Amino acid sequence: MFQAQNISKRFGDLVLFEDLSFSIERGDKVGLIARNGEGKTTLMNILTGTDTPDAGAVVMENGIRVAYLPQTPRMEAGSTVLRACFGTGDALTDLIARWHDATERADDAELARLLPEMDAQAAWEHEQRAREILTQLHLTDLTRTVDNLSGGELKRIALASALMASPQLLFLDEPTNHLDLDVIEWLENYLQRQNIALLLVTHDRYFLDRVCNRILELEDGQLYAYKGNYEYFLAKRAERTDAATREADRTANILRREAEWMHRRPQARGTKAKGRIRAYHELVEKAQPRSGDTKLDIAGAQRYIGNKIFEAHGVSKAFGKKEILRNFSYTFSRYDKVGIVGPNGVGKTTFLRLLLGEEAPDAGTFDIGETVRFGYYSQKGLQVAEEKRVIEVVQDIAEVIRYDSGEPPLSASALLTRFLFPPNKQHTPVSKLSGGERCRLYLCTVLMQAPNFLILDEPTNDLDILTL
Repeated sequence: MFQAQNISKRFGDLVLFEDLSFSIERGDKVGLIARNGEGKTTLMNILTGTDTPDAGAVVMENGIRVAYLPQTPRMEAGSTVLRACFGTGDALTDLIARWHDATERADDAELARLLPEMDAQAAWEHEQRAREILTQLHLTDLTRTVDNLSGGELKRIALASALMASPQLLFLDEPTNHLDLDVIEWLENYLQRQNIALLLVTHDRYFLDRVCNRILELEDGQLYAYKGNYEYFLAKRAERTDAATREADRTANILRREAEWMHRRPQARGTKAKGRIRAYHELVEKAQPRSGDTKLDIAGAQRYIGNKIFEAHGVSKAFGKKEILRNFSYTFSRYDKVGIVGPNGVGKTTFLRLLLGEEAPDAGTFDIGETVRFGYYSQKGLQVAEEKRVIEVVQDIAEVIRYDSGEPPLSASALLTRFLFPPNKQHTPVSKLSGGERCRLYLCTVLMQAPNFLILDEPTNDLDILTL
């Protein structure tokens, strides 16, 4: 159905990947895994035609129906949910959209005109399928505009649009971000049942395990293929990295011996010596640490927290007729780890804003302990000027990070290195970071202030599996 042939892409001196080749057959459900910044979204954009490779080609079977759910969907301002859902440009979905528009307006003349066309194109089955998808994705009010919808609602609209196009080949970039648990479960079952080929980027390990039958791993510009689900991938990846470690140890031993020879540097400059010198430099290059060997280090000093954390006393909050909380009381104990679940739009983020004092309750109070220092990781993500460099984002908070516990102070650069931003990446503008790298930088700015109470609103969105 699909072939990527020798795909290469670079940005200036940064080579994302080179000579990548793979194919997707009918029935393949492929998961694409990589660390943040390795180029997953760039590769997806190339494969779907929204970006171009520097070299190589993407070849698809003639007439194949393709749909793409991007990581961050963009929709036309003022568009209704209905128009956004049917906004694929496909003639059949456009016909159904016009039918829905006429139905909403009760335009009998337009309905009479469209009826023969709906019959002729057998649009009713497609329309019924579309209604099923919309219902399962909790999209019921199709007349609302998209302008003030939450991230979860926009993601569901874009997902509905992709699924309603009846694709034979489907590309999904982080499809589970912002989705409710029941919607994720429905999507898993839907993708398992449908006879479609799939290429999927996701941070959700369980979703990968249940949906995919092949895994592609992008690491250091190379692609590794595994025929199996995520659990199989983990086992085989461990075998591969163990073999690479043994090879690295063997290379290091040879390198030490050759380094001694290089230091003695024989005077002779014969062909044999020149060849050995060239082989030595190749060994040095081969022995360089791979990015996959590094791990995120978020260990930091702990700030003392007392026994009193917070107490909610009879808290109520509503926006017009929409009630968020009614007479809510709760005592949060020291070291509790609490998860908040609920459908999109029910008020989870509003509850967090009430706790933080960013929103006032209509009734009741929150009583916060004196030693509590909140660290808030917001669903909105990193809010800084796009032209700022990575190190400037941290330096704006503190040039040197000092902890109360007596841990040696850290420079902004040293802290960023712990968060997998090596010195050569620290002067990159924020606008050039991947979605996951932005999340990691945001996490750094939250944790560097040594909070003792973390409030995390959708913290896993866009982070790669290995960071999670």
